[in-house]
Amino acid sequence: MNVGMIMKHDHKKVVILRTGLSLDGSDAVMIVPFKSGKPSDNALYVKAKTWVKDYWIPLDQVSVVKAAGVVHACTSPGRLPKEPLNAVLKEVNKVSR
Repeated sequence: MNVGMIMKHDHKKVVILRTGLSLDGSDAVMIVPFKSGKPSDNALYVKAKTWVKDYWIPLDQVSVVKAAGVVHACTSPGRLPKEPLNAVLKEVNKVSR
C-alpha cells in the first residue's frame, strides 16, 4: 500500500494519503474519498484530472482507518496523478498542524 494508490474502503473508492499510522494497536492509513460527482460549491475539494475522467477529492472527509479494511480492487485509474496528490497533501498538512 503506497501513498497515492486508489483502493476501496467500505466498497467506495479512496485515495491513500498516509501510511505507517496506528489505530487501536493496528496498522492504519489516512484515506480520503475519490468521487466522480462534483461536490457542492461551498465544499473544500481538489479536482483531479485523470486519464479516465475528472474526479473530486473532498478535503473535509479525510479519515484514519485500519489498514486491514482497505482493499486492492480494480480501481481505474489506479493511482492519483502527482499534481492533484500534492495539492491534497498540502491542504491536509495545513489542517493537521
